[in-house]
Amino acid sequence: MAVNVSLAYGNKDVHAVVSGGRMIGEIRPNPVPEVADLRQETINGLRCPIGSEPLNALAQDAGKVAIVISDHTRTLPSGLLLPVVLSELEQAGLKKDAVTVVIGGGSHRPVTEEEKRRLLGPLYRQVKCFHSRETSYVMIGITKRGTPVEVAAPVAEAGLVVALGNIELHQLAGYSGGVKAVAAGTASPRALDHNHRLSTLPGGGLGVLDENVVRRDMEEFARIAGLRFIINVVLNEHNRVVSLVAGDPVKAHLTGCAVAERMYGVKIREAADIVIASPGGSPRDDTVYQAQKSVNNALKAVTEGGIIVVAAKCGEGFGDPEFAQWMNKAASPGDIEERARREFLLGGHKAAFVARAVKKARIFWVSDMEPEKVRKLFFEPYGSLQEAVDSALRIKGDEAGIVIMPRAGLTVPGLEI
Repeated sequence: MAVNVSLAYGNKDVHAVVSGGRMIGEIRPNPVPEVADLRQETINGLRCPIGSEPLNALAQDAGKVAIVISDHTRTLPSGLLLPVVLSELEQAGLKKDAVTVVIGGGSHRPVTEEEKRRLLGPLYRQVKCFHSRETSYVMIGITKRGTPVEVAAPVAEAGLVVALGNIELHQLAGYSGGVKAVAAGTASPRALDHNHRLSTLPGGGLGVLDENVVRRDMEEFARIAGLRFIINVVLNEHNRVVSLVAGDPVKAHLTGCAVAERMYGVKIREAADIVIASPGGSPRDDTVYQAQKSVNNALKAVTEGGIIVVAAKCGEGFGDPEFAQWMNKAASPGDIEERARREFLLGGHKAAFVARAVKKARIFWVSDMEPEKVRKLFFEPYGSLQEAVDSALRIKGDEAGIVIMPRAGLTVPGLEI
């Protein structure tokens, strides 16, 4: 029986008909009830936080406040959350000009003016706002693991640092959100590189928090940087809030991680010969750097030597110059693995993920990228989802087991945490 497949691709959908093989099923994040009133839920979190004094109490003698938010690569609804947070700070006696919003971009490119408008919502041009890479960095300490605590100047100068973020599974830090907003988002390139280099030590990885040296180092970094309060959300596949946690950067984050684990971790009864996947559309497929996460998740659902068909627009190409340099310079996946054994460079670590992926499965890449650039990834370029699906079925045959992952950027098959 033919099966119609529709996958998010940038800001639209692409389609294909699967007319062969054996459909194992579609896997996507588990359903969790949505928050009914986000504004009220935010107020409740600020006033009755987890493991912390209320935000208005922390703000009493703060002087300057830095509010760190995510950049354009994340789906955080900061435009809805920020006005509530600012109102609470103003009720504590802080004036608007004492508050600076810092867009924590880490190693990502600076945001455009239109992206800034979307991120700030009604506060656009109403509060001071800087992208972390637009400011200078200030050295204020060093972690016991040697990471220099160099942060964007508005963070270093603040008497109170508050961070907004969303919680998803993360390849190095276990989960995004929490302290990562400051320890990665506002950190200098030197600091970020040193922290991520710790991923070469044992422990850590996707969904792992205990004994995760990258996460522990981030927690210490954020404490030194003055982070005292977080507001984090967990979003479903439709980018709607299912949980909001606020308070202590570690304790509140752990509460949110439990929700994320329940929603994003799914069980599959068998691995598939063909996985048809999408990161979930923009912003998750704006670049290969971001879309690559869906490949890693799909690997958990595919057989050895199977095929992963990915529909990812990637209108901005590779998305990171160091990642692009590693891929362009390598003649084979083995070259990347050998280089990764000799050195660690931020961006290069994503190239190592790609090299491991193509050793297990063939990657059919449906995108807006030029075919020669796709081949530099050791992926196989296709002009349409239908063409890629048909090719995979010809190779694997009518008995091939098939799994569809419409939100592969969020769905982690068979994850045991």
